Amino acid sequence: MLFVSGPDEDHPFYDHDRTIMKRNLYIITLMAITFVARAQSQEFTFGKIDKADLEMIAYPLDSGAEAVYLVNTGDVTFNKNDFYMYMTRHVRIKVLKEAGFDRADIEVRYLRGAAPAKVKASTYNLENGKMVTTSVSKKDWVDEKVNDKLWTKKLSFPDVKVGSIIEYTYRQKVSYFTDLPSWSFQMSVPVVYTEYRIEVPEYGKYQPGLQGYIQPVVYNPNGGFYHLIFKDVPALKKEPFVATMENFRSKIDFEIKSFSAPGYGTKVFMESWDAINKTLSEDEDFGGALDNTNQLRKIYPEGKNWGNNVESLVDIYQYVRDHFKWNERYGIYLLDSPKSVWEEGEGNGAEINLILGMFLRKAGILSDPVILSTRGNGYLNRGLPLTDQFNYVLVCANIGGKEYLLDATDKFRPYNVLPTRALNGDGFLVSPAGARWTNLGMNKEMDSKTITGNLKLDDDDQLVGDISIVARGTAAARFRRVIAEEAKKSAEDDPSDEEETDGDEYMDDYKVGEVSGFEMVNAQDPSKSLELKYNFTTENNVDFIGDKIFVNPLVIKYLDENPFKLEQRLYPVEQAAPENNTYIFNLDIPEGYEVEELPKRQNLVLPKKGGKYTYISAVQGNKIQVMVRFSLMKTLYLPDEYPSLKEFFNLIMAKQEEQIVLKKKAE
Repeated sequence: MLFVSGPDEDHPFYDHDRTIMKRNLYIITLMAITFVARAQSQEFTFGKIDKADLEMIAYPLDSGAEAVYLVNTGDVTFNKNDFYMYMTRHVRIKVLKEAGFDRADIEVRYLRGAAPAKVKASTYNLENGKMVTTSVSKKDWVDEKVNDKLWTKKLSFPDVKVGSIIEYTYRQKVSYFTDLPSWSFQMSVPVVYTEYRIEVPEYGKYQPGLQGYIQPVVYNPNGGFYHLIFKDVPALKKEPFVATMENFRSKIDFEIKSFSAPGYGTKVFMESWDAINKTLSEDEDFGGALDNTNQLRKIYPEGKNWGNNVESLVDIYQYVRDHFKWNERYGIYLLDSPKSVWEEGEGNGAEINLILGMFLRKAGILSDPVILSTRGNGYLNRGLPLTDQFNYVLVCANIGGKEYLLDATDKFRPYNVLPTRALNGDGFLVSPAGARWTNLGMNKEMDSKTITGNLKLDDDDQLVGDISIVARGTAAARFRRVIAEEAKKSAEDDPSDEEETDGDEYMDDYKVGEVSGFEMVNAQDPSKSLELKYNFTTENNVDFIGDKIFVNPLVIKYLDENPFKLEQRLYPVEQAAPENNTYIFNLDIPEGYEVEELPKRQNLVLPKKGGKYTYISAVQGNKIQVMVRFSLMKTLYLPDEYPSLKEFFNLIMAKQEEQIVLKKKAE
C-alpha cells in the first residue's frame, strides 16, 4: 500500500486498497471525449516562483480559500525490468490563511526499501519585495516505521506564514503494473493547474474512469499514455444532504481487465457478474457458508421450532440481532467460524448477517446474501464487474414470494428497517439460482415523526404545556441510538463533564425550554413506534406588546436555518429515506383575549412529486390549532431541482416564523 498522505483526505495519489468504490453515476465515458491540446501544457521548474503568486493575498476565484494548489502534477512511467509503476510528483501550494498551515505538513508513505528519491522541498516568502528561499535539507525529513512492510517520510516545512509558498518534488515506486495509480484533480482547496500523465503498460488491458462534473482542458489517451490537464478547479467542499463527497470528486482511476506478460501467463480480472456470482456462491467464507448449517449445531436453538413463516423470520432476526454487538467493521466475508463468532458475541457486519442467513436457511426460509456499497463508501458502478466495489452484506429472505431485506447489526432497528448506511441504490443478490440486482429500498423505509403540543399561558406570562413526539422508521432508530448513547455517557462520565455531544445537540432540537416529567414509551422495543413525552415551560415564542399577545405556536420547528445556501449546486441532494413529518400544536386562548390574526393557510409543492408542505391554522372553541405537514418523498434530487428545493426551504423558514396575534376583548 503506497500513497501520499497529508493534513486531509484529498491528496491526489492513493492506493487502491480494494475497498475504494468505483462509482457509476457522473462518470464520464472517456472514449467519447478526446481533447488533444498540447499547447495547454505548462512546464514548471522547481524553485522558479512567479512574484505575482508570492504577492497574492487572496485567490480571485475563491476569496475564502485558506490555501490554493498552484501546481499539482504527476508523471507515471512503467519499468519493464521490475513491472512497477514510478511516479514523479511536483506540488506547489500557496498558503493564504492560518488555517492553511496544515498544508505544510506532508507525509509520503512507501514500502520498505523503496523510499522516495530525488526529493527536494523549499519554502518561499516575500520580504522587502524580494523572494527569500528556505531550503529543506535531507535531515529535515523524518522516516518512521508504520509496520513491517510500510514506512513513512514526513516533513514539516520551515518558516511557513500567511503568504508563503511551499514546494516539493520527488520520484517514487508507487504500485505494481496490475494496479495503476489513481489521480485526483480536485482537492478541498482550489487548484490552479493540475496535470497527470501515465504510461499504460503494454501487457495489460485497463478500463479508465473519469469521474466528476469538471471537464479537462486536455484529454489525450493516445500513444500508450493517458494525458490530462485541468485548470481552475474549484474546491470540493462538504455540502449538506450528500452521502459522501467522494462520489463527486474529479479524478481518474483505472481497473485492470486482464494481463498477459512474459513469464506470468494470462490472467483475467474483470469477467462478468455471472462469474462473480458463481465464485461467491461457492466461497466457503461467503455463499457456501449459508448451506453449511452443520456449523450451527451447538448454537441453533432447536427448541424454538422455527419454520417458513414471517413470525419465525422476525423471531430469528431478533434472536441474532440481540445476541451480537457489531464491531463497526465492514467487509463481505466471514473472518472466523460461525461458532467462534457466536461465542465471542461480537463480529463484523458480514459475520453477523451471514450467520443470520444461516439461521434462516436452517429454519427452512429461503435466504440469500446481498452485497452492497455503503453510503460512505460511494456509488456502485454496475458497468465494472468487480467485487472490490462492495463493503457490506445484507440478507434477502423470501417467504411466499414476498422479500425482506434484513440487517442484524443494529439493536435499535426492527427487522423491516435497514440502517441508513445500507440505503444506497442497488445491491447484488448472490444465489446459486442466479444473481440479480435488487433495490435496497424495497423495505420502503420512512423517516417519520408526529409531534403534538398543547400550549397555554401561565400566570407568569410564560408558555407551558406538554409535548409528545412519536417517531417511526429510521427516525425512531435515530432517537433510540441517541438516547442509548446519552444514557451510557451519563453512566460512565464524570457528572461535572458538561461537554455537549452530538446526541445532546440532536435532542435539544426536540426539547422546549425547561423540561420536566420526561418519559419514553417503547424505548426498548424497536418493533414499535417510539414515543417521547414531557412537560415544558418557556419564555420564548411569546411577546406582550400593549394589549396584544404575539405567539409563535411552532415551539418545535423543522428548520433552524436553510441548509441550502449556494446559488447553484453541482451535486445532487441525497437522503437515505423519504421523510414525512406532522406537527400539531393546540394553544388555549387566554381568558379575556380574542384572535385578531392567524397565519394564513399555505400549500407548497415541489415539482416531480418531490415533496409538500402544508400549513393550516383554525380556531376551535377556546383553542387555536396549527397543523403542519411536511414531506420530502424522494431520496435523490438532481442539480436541476436544486433551485426549487432551495426556494421551498426558504418559504418554509419564513412561514414557520409567522405568529398568532391575540388582543384583549373590548370591555
